[in-house]
Amino acid sequence: MEEKVLYVALGACAAVLATFILLILGDLWFQTVLPLWRRWRYRGVNISGGWKGLGTDQVPAPGEWTEVGLSFAQEMQDVRGLLWIRRCCADRCEELHLPVAGRIVGGYLALGPSEAGEEVPPLASALLKIDGRGASLNGQLLYRDEATGTVEGIQMSVHRAASMALPRLRPIALQAGGLATAAGD
Repeated sequence: MEEKVLYVALGACAAVLATFILLILGDLWFQTVLPLWRRWRYRGVNISGGWKGLGTDQVPAPGEWTEVGLSFAQEMQDVRGLLWIRRCCADRCEELHLPVAGRIVGGYLALGPSEAGEEVPPLASALLKIDGRGASLNGQLLYRDEATGTVEGIQMSVHRAASMALPRLRPIALQAGGLATAAGD
């Protein structure tokens, strides 16, 4: 009788150990192997990295321009990143940094606000067409300007950037004035 109890206890321990090992292998499969396999099999466009470009207001004003920068991290169709908007005129520049998240669907990137943990996050939304298998992103961006409390809309076109430092564009009038004073000296 004692021998049967020993075999039953040994069988129960082996069953618990086998279940534990199968749970670990299943977790390893679903958490590690399948995501690697899906990333390897993903044949869509890759837009991760830095992007820079210019935006155009709905009603452009002379002497004003908008610079746009994006930095993305991509996980198959899901995208997360940061959007920089620099609105400049002859005498001042305003910068806005917005966390964004989105999804690539049918050759378009749809961006919205990211849940970055802020109570009242800065809001931005964009629909961008992915041109040239990821060479450029073109479309419209809507965002809330916290300084004025208005919703601004711009047409934007961004291209791959070697560095994410946005160029510091200056108006032509200032450059011409600087050359005239330099020539007069």
